[in-house]
Amino acid sequence: MMTVIFTNAGFRALQAMAILLASLSVSVSTQAQTVRALSDILTDALRNSADVSRLDRDLALRLADAVEIEMRSNPEVEVMALYSNKRDGAGLELEVSQPLRFSDFTLRPLYAAAIRQTATVEQEAGLFDLVNRITELYIGHWAAQSREAMARKAADDATAITERIEKIRRERTLPTIQFNVFIPEALRRREEATLHAAARAALEARIAFETAGDGSAFTSIASAPSPLPPLERVLAFAAQKDFGARLARARITVNESRLKVAEKDRMPLIAPRASFEIDPGSADRVWGVGIAVEIPLWDRNGAEVSRAQGALQEARQHLAQLNGGAREAMVAGLYRQVALLDARAASYNRKIVPAYRQAYQDIRAMYDRGQTDLLDLWQVQASLLDAQEDAISTVIDALTARVPLERAIGGKIEQVN
Repeated sequence: MMTVIFTNAGFRALQAMAILLASLSVSVSTQAQTVRALSDILTDALRNSADVSRLDRDLALRLADAVEIEMRSNPEVEVMALYSNKRDGAGLELEVSQPLRFSDFTLRPLYAAAIRQTATVEQEAGLFDLVNRITELYIGHWAAQSREAMARKAADDATAITERIEKIRRERTLPTIQFNVFIPEALRRREEATLHAAARAALEARIAFETAGDGSAFTSIASAPSPLPPLERVLAFAAQKDFGARLARARITVNESRLKVAEKDRMPLIAPRASFEIDPGSADRVWGVGIAVEIPLWDRNGAEVSRAQGALQEARQHLAQLNGGAREAMVAGLYRQVALLDARAASYNRKIVPAYRQAYQDIRAMYDRGQTDLLDLWQVQASLLDAQEDAISTVIDALTARVPLERAIGGKIEQVN
């Protein structure tokens, strides 16, 4: 059993950082924009995405395959009018037959039911992939929005320091400043904000493509992530819900049924018959029953048997690989990644950024008292901005790492209990 470095206190710090960054990005927005939660985006995607239409089409095709597989052949009717050269009137010959395969009786309905079940799981997996893809885009949008807000705030701080320096110069309380590094710093930070705004616009366009939206700008909000349950519960959840295993089991059932049908269809086709006949010029009525049997000189179903055997072997090997420890190893590794990234983000929130912020406040007070120079002030401010940028990255990394974990376990972390 591996040891995971994660505490409730660390989770609460990560939660607080996500909320703080979200409030920062909203508070410094340059224009009124619609606030859209992830749930709103997902609702639009599930309603309008072309992928949903494709998944519906694939489901319809699979269900149509199931109908075709269990559908029996239609009966055949042969009607003949009989005439005699003795001009005794006309007679009638009527024959009804029903072609049947031995697999029609029990195997084909089971095969069709397995196809329907597999198609349902495939659609669930496709919708879950769509949700994860939209979630990654939304997290990226929130990241660009947060970085844009931080850059604009840094530019505003640099402008405020420049104004403070100008006031000092006019009052001559400190030596005259020959070069103010905060003037180009403010310009640079505003250009950084423009770059992040461009990245944000690109993500808004991609989200609009996925949701059939108009591409207008919006403000994303960060929802606090759920705490990680114990690894044992996550592994137990994955054993039941993992789409890879569920699809493998469903495909095993499908191909087992397919193989049984293919082997049974090697038997000859039969056609029970019933006939009725009236001879011309006679009052006699003749009834008859019989059966027509196909002569199986060639194995016309051997190719289908081989294909079914190959597909069944592949599905069994895939499930054996998952049950043999591959799934547990993958889930445990992704779980550990999420836990470590959560702890890293919590450390930035609780220790690193507050320490840099305090250092910046101290050196700014020292500068106002004339105890340090402008270059020291600028260097500490740059270190604070770097730490804040890293803090955003740690939150984004922690949130993004949950997506592959949830994909691996076949559900949301909130569903694990």
